[in-house]
Amino acid sequence: MYSLRGYQCESCVTSPEQAFEAQRRGADRIELCVRLETEGMTPDAELVAEVLDTVSIPVRVMIRHTTSGYAADDHVLDQMLESMDQIRLWPVEGFVLGLLHQERIDRARMEVLLQHAMPFPVTFHKAIDLVTHKEEDILWLNQFPQVDTLLTSGGADRAIDGLEGIRYLQSLFKGQVMAAGKITAEVLPQIHTELGLSWYHGRAIV
Repeated sequence: MYSLRGYQCESCVTSPEQAFEAQRRGADRIELCVRLETEGMTPDAELVAEVLDTVSIPVRVMIRHTTSGYAADDHVLDQMLESMDQIRLWPVEGFVLGLLHQERIDRARMEVLLQHAMPFPVTFHKAIDLVTHKEEDILWLNQFPQVDTLLTSGGADRAIDGLEGIRYLQSLFKGQVMAAGKITAEVLPQIHTELGLSWYHGRAIV
């Protein structure tokens, strides 16, 4: 469903107060995480419940248990699965996740995560920007309609500087490509003119 502006905005928040303000300003969906200095980690179930009590728009929750990088051994994978078990007890709309191994999508562990996440939709987050063989890995992702969103800045720090990379991923991915990377409400119209996407993501996007 499109808003009157022709695209939708996902606001990245870490607290109920931020979620409430994002909804008030017109966000269409929340991405909830904690510890943004690490690129985002899994919130506890109590915070998830508080945010869901605060807003009426959909909420997707980050599932990540590493403070740097996007690799996961079996212990980390078990932590991610346990977090999903706890969070799925609440009426979240979906999950945000992504695992890499040696700069490729960790296909074996991603399959475990996706199966465990069913029937919830999944956003594959900005780990995709670190993948070295994007065409092969995105074609693999396309086998899983459950992964309905790909979050990317096109490999740049700012989306406005990664337009070519975002367009490239858009040409490969079957689902929704959601642009990210320091997108503010002020620069968003320009980025939308360049990309024409359905979804945009940011901390100050609304």
